[in-house]
Amino acid sequence: MEFSAARGRAAALTPHQRGLAAILGAAVLWSTGGLFIKWVSLDAPGVTMWRSLFAALTIAVLVRPRLEMPWRTPRLTWGIAVAYALTLVMFVAATKLTTAANAIFLQYTAPVYLLFAGPIFLKEPTTRLDLATVAVAFAGMGLFFVGRLEGDALAGNALALASGVTLAAMFLLLRAPGCSAETRPAGMLLGNLLLVAALAIVNAARAEPGLFAPSLRDLAGLVFLGVVQIGLAYLLFGYGMATVGALEASLIGLLEPVLNPVWVLLFLGERPGRWAVLGGAVIIGAVAVRTVLAERRRPAAVLHPANAP
Repeated sequence: MEFSAARGRAAALTPHQRGLAAILGAAVLWSTGGLFIKWVSLDAPGVTMWRSLFAALTIAVLVRPRLEMPWRTPRLTWGIAVAYALTLVMFVAATKLTTAANAIFLQYTAPVYLLFAGPIFLKEPTTRLDLATVAVAFAGMGLFFVGRLEGDALAGNALALASGVTLAAMFLLLRAPGCSAETRPAGMLLGNLLLVAALAIVNAARAEPGLFAPSLRDLAGLVFLGVVQIGLAYLLFGYGMATVGALEASLIGLLEPVLNPVWVLLFLGERPGRWAVLGGAVIIGAVAVRTVLAERRRPAAVLHPANAP
């Protein structure tokens, strides 16, 4: 009965609303990364390699996207894969060279780039509501990391900032004309395979196998990270991007760094500071208000792109 009722409510949603729900679900799943990365004893290259391997297997099994030979793979699929892989690699490298707060804050500059890139490349107009939401959300992000941002790790900060650019590029490519329901998972599968191949070489060349050889306890965390936190999350994300604008999706993605410490608090007992709680409330409020107002202004019948699911 409850399942039937849930299906009925889902069927009553518009395609855009289902897309919003999918992007929100992806952000919630992404936010579990901090907890399970703390759980696993491997270092960043080891975690990233295994996580991407399990994510690739998840996407391959659940969706079975068709991959062509490299020279026959469409440029759009390659673009999504490279943007995805660079985003993950640079973010992991940034967290090694600067503080986690710096890395997260600078990566989530992506909505700023999309304010200008969306209208140019996707013809998705930026409204005053969008501008206000980005401004308020970034004020909230500043509160979230008050007292924790440092400016002396130039290389790490530069990588984190670059990962924000590639993240914005991935949003743009996932909304590009011709990006279909088949292209999105294919690009993400290819991106994960690129990471596995590159990091397998890096890890094999290292003198300490213990840095990337998981124990049984580590394996449980890595399976969750690959299957749920990356694999299922990006499938939801790709589905939602068919009907949700790039900027709107990136704003919902801001909930990831807000929810990340919530899981750590619930399961590891690490309490965020008061400024972090206030900043998180500001971000959630800004995104929620923007979503509600935008939905009220949306016409009752909206023509969705032909590549929507």
